[in-house]
Amino acid sequence: MKTSRREFLLEAGFSLSAATILASFASLNTVQAQTTSDYKALVCIFLFGGNDGNNTIIPYTNYADYNALRGAGSGLNIPQANLLRIAAPSHGADFGLPPSLPELQTLYTQGKLAVLCNVGTLVSPVNRAQLLNGAPRPQNLFSHSDQQIQWQAASTASAVSATGWGGRTAEQTDSYNGTNTFPRVISTAGEVMFGLGPQARAFVPGAGLAGFPVDTSKNQRYKALRSIMGYDRDNSLIAFNSALTETAIDNMASLNATLSAAASGTPMATVFPNTSLGNQLKQIATIIKARTNLGLKRQIFFAGLGGFDTHNNQLATQKDLLQQVSQALKAFSDATIELSVASQVTTFSLSDFGRTLAPSSGGGSDHAWGNHQFIMGGAVRGGNFYGRYPTLQLQGVDDASTEGRWIPTIAVDQYGATLAKWFGLGASAIGTVFPNLGNFTTADLGFMG
Repeated sequence: MKTSRREFLLEAGFSLSAATILASFASLNTVQAQTTSDYKALVCIFLFGGNDGNNTIIPYTNYADYNALRGAGSGLNIPQANLLRIAAPSHGADFGLPPSLPELQTLYTQGKLAVLCNVGTLVSPVNRAQLLNGAPRPQNLFSHSDQQIQWQAASTASAVSATGWGGRTAEQTDSYNGTNTFPRVISTAGEVMFGLGPQARAFVPGAGLAGFPVDTSKNQRYKALRSIMGYDRDNSLIAFNSALTETAIDNMASLNATLSAAASGTPMATVFPNTSLGNQLKQIATIIKARTNLGLKRQIFFAGLGGFDTHNNQLATQKDLLQQVSQALKAFSDATIELSVASQVTTFSLSDFGRTLAPSSGGGSDHAWGNHQFIMGGAVRGGNFYGRYPTLQLQGVDDASTEGRWIPTIAVDQYGATLAKWFGLGASAIGTVFPNLGNFTTADLGFMG
């Protein structure tokens, strides 16, 4: 009896995720014709659930503003004496990090880390009075899924965007990588909108070639698999899927071989914490270590950590999560120094949205809007704050509601454009990647050297 194509794949033990199947950067049409000999990478850390920025960047000089609503008994109070004090020259004041971020405090004081204040999804600049009078705001503003998409897409024109700004940036800077076809965007957090471009797809390492050795030249199951990909090519849909699958197989095999070769050299001395984010950043550092063998001059990475939807028991939950972030970022920073790419790798955070300054029942907080983010790397103008810290007052000038939902004063578009410009995105392509950027007066926020 004839074995069907589907049965063969199942019997062969072949495992390839949808994200891996989509991994292909072949035949990209770029608007730039630049070449460069240097290497640069962007590393996005997405904090899924909406990290509470109010308990991440806390006023120290003006602690009374914070304490007025998050004082003892609120369920969300971090005492001033426990804060890790940092100076913000741009604000003429001191701020505090929670005690779970000692590694980030060190990176900040060393000038390797910057804080971007009150950034969020925006259609155009808007203030409280305009919002109360019906000015446009992002669709489904407090929805996790919609805001995750809008942060990753840098688009608020609709609740769903077709591509992410990481993928669009990768395509528009693809000429830096010459004729190399290995994927430019790699996600260690599964398939994500961020890495999706009009043609580009994020590659998810470790998801494919299950059951196959690195050296596939003598493996009969592997040869049979490649053979079966040639069947039914007269059907356009099957031919298209087969081509994508073959590309994904090649990408995974190429990465496996490259990492295997790199592992035979001097191993990294940097020790990463054995945590979800620690292991993801270790994998990214390992791939960066093999950058010469991969032959890429520009790479974009995406890592993620969930659990930040803290409607209750926030102090304990956020403490553990931020501790994981702090330790993992410190290890990653150390790895970039060890690999001599500290000034060539820029790491930055994103999250769904901020959370209300006013506490909710059960020691938690609710979905809000503007939030504070970290940018780390040797090219970052660290040790300072960028953007305006909001006025911590309910129904005040920065509150979109009555609970302390900060109206962003910086757009995701501006944030991404500043990073993409450093990455090598040409001025003519900025508007293509960030179509709403023209709504804002400043395209470069100044935190990159």
